[in-house]
Amino acid sequence: MNDKIVEHLATQKKKVDSFRKSLTSESDRGCALFAAAYLDVSLSDLLYVSLVGNKNIEKDLFEGTAPLSTFSSRIKLAYYLGLISQTCRRDLDVIRGIRNDFAHDPGIISFNTQSIRDRCKNLSFSYHQKDADPRSHFTATVMGVLGHIHMATLSTTPHTEKSDDSPSEEDKEGHRQRISEKILEEMNKGADNI
Repeated sequence: MNDKIVEHLATQKKKVDSFRKSLTSESDRGCALFAAAYLDVSLSDLLYVSLVGNKNIEKDLFEGTAPLSTFSSRIKLAYYLGLISQTCRRDLDVIRGIRNDFAHDPGIISFNTQSIRDRCKNLSFSYHQKDADPRSHFTATVMGVLGHIHMATLSTTPHTEKSDDSPSEEDKEGHRQRISEKILEEMNKGADNI
């Protein structure tokens, strides 16, 4: 394996280990928000390495109100590019919905809140038994999905920028000539019908 890949994997493992430990020490709200944010950035990285390399990619696609500035749009594009499975997409959408619940509900909610608990217990990437606590289902799914995103990131082949395919001046002149000839031909047909 190439030294850069080995170094990248070692760095990535440290980041993921730190991320996982941080999830454990967070409140339920913090866990949901931090997990979704981490997955969001990981999806962004996956899309970034899958697309044409261009210095304007951040501004054009990922910042502000650009097309890939939201977690939802990143999930959809990753799915439609074939970078993640339908099941992975579904679990990411559930995680995103849970994140939204925690982010927008100022009340006291937790992973034991009925609607959140029910969604957590139905996450496909969780390896826990159905009777495990919902936060365990959530964090297991986050880690499983993250692993799939990282594998896709490492194995994706970036697109290359399409070469200039604009017509040459000779092609343009030939086109103008054919149009002129066609117009003259049509005018002559019209004059013959008078």
